[in-house]
Amino acid sequence: MTPTELYGRKSQQVSTEQLMLMFAELGAEAPPGAAGSELGADAAPQPEQGLVPQPPEPPKPPRGRGGRAPLPEHLPRETRVVPVPEAERTCPQCGADKKCIGHRTSEVLEFVPAQFKIIEEQREKLACPRCPEQGVTTADSEKVMDRGRPGPGLLASILVEKFEDSMPLYRQSQQYARFGVSLSPSTLGDWSAFALDVLAPVAERIAERVLDSFYLRADDTGMRVLDRDHPAGVKRGHIWAFVGAGLVAFLYAPDWKAKHPAALLQGFTGYLQGDGYAGYGAMLRGGDDGEMIVPEERRLGCGMHIRAKFEKAAKGGDARAAVALSYFKAIYRIESTCKEEALSTEARLARRQERSLPVVDELYQWIHELHLRLVPGTPLCIATQYAINQAAAWRRCFTDGRFEIDNGEVERQLRRVALGRKNYLFAGSDKGAQRLAIGYTIFGSCRMHGVNPLAWATDVIGRLQAGWQRDRLDELLPDAWARSSRAAPSAGDTDAT
Repeated sequence: MTPTELYGRKSQQVSTEQLMLMFAELGAEAPPGAAGSELGADAAPQPEQGLVPQPPEPPKPPRGRGGRAPLPEHLPRETRVVPVPEAERTCPQCGADKKCIGHRTSEVLEFVPAQFKIIEEQREKLACPRCPEQGVTTADSEKVMDRGRPGPGLLASILVEKFEDSMPLYRQSQQYARFGVSLSPSTLGDWSAFALDVLAPVAERIAERVLDSFYLRADDTGMRVLDRDHPAGVKRGHIWAFVGAGLVAFLYAPDWKAKHPAALLQGFTGYLQGDGYAGYGAMLRGGDDGEMIVPEERRLGCGMHIRAKFEKAAKGGDARAAVALSYFKAIYRIESTCKEEALSTEARLARRQERSLPVVDELYQWIHELHLRLVPGTPLCIATQYAINQAAAWRRCFTDGRFEIDNGEVERQLRRVALGRKNYLFAGSDKGAQRLAIGYTIFGSCRMHGVNPLAWATDVIGRLQAGWQRDRLDELLPDAWARSSRAAPSAGDTDAT
């Protein structure tokens, strides 16, 4: 693997212009159907040439001066009157005072920095003047942390900056110092761990909901974890992401063995979508003698992983990979059209059977024919072999309109982990990595539903520490919280009493 692959910018798209150059290099070797599906409607083949005609690529909107976007209505407003200077308030011709005939209005978007405040909690004490033997009754504290001083808003802010903004705790400490508040990274670490432990029941409930879904999508990424027992002092753990039921759950595993995701998937009976990870076949229910948790007929492949290997071959200089990329572009264009038209699952299935599957058939016909002529071990040979191995699983994605043809949502969720990993570099322990999984679970689920993470975490931490009932955890999950927040009347909608 090259340094660019490890650290450089990664892209899973090859532009139309690049494909045109590759087809020009191939010349007569390019199948006419693949070239036509990519290079536009004018070059599209007739049906008898082999490839089903594909919808043209939607035109890009014209680039014009669209003007400024309006400022959000929910922001507070204040009015500042700017008077005309005194020297210009009289008429230079007759000397009379000028009269105000109105105002020319413009808007200024200003930023007011966040601020700390101290809430002095005075708990009432009551005593009976006639019965001193009854003792003193003191109101319970409303603090969310008995041995610490942070409020729920501060705890929420620490978590949001770490998991949503990928800001390590030592940088947060520097930021707070600019406000005149000295909080060491170790203190912030203790508070962060406490807040994640408070939110752990919510993350567990999210995981239960995800694993109860009919359609589950999974993938993993590496995580450096400090380990005193390891010869290098650091080991490679793994963060698994599972998407289902409109939520995402993360699981930390100390290694890449299949037993860790298998422990989480013991009760799963639906369809699992992922890449070519060999461990899926080794995941057994109930131990070594149990049945396979996800048999082959319930596994779904990922078009992104198949396409990525052809992209690697194309970027390595093998122009023949452009043929596969052209077919993939046509397939994904159909998927994009389905989403733009907001088709039902039944209509999407019909569209795929009519338009997508003929393209998939022609793609695999080309792959099988080419594979026999390739030199083993070359990037293109590796790509074709992977595609052949994943053929049945990927084709299964086209058999139900509820399935996506790739694992894109999981990939997007794991990007947040990768971004954080570049900033905090490693987890301090297995327990610390487990807490990271909690944070990515709750805030990843918030992101999926457009929930303000700071408002959600502030509210939920306060409710949990106030004694929220465990059988009502579903009300705190981001999807339900978003619905209740939208249904709640705003301050302007309520009548004054």
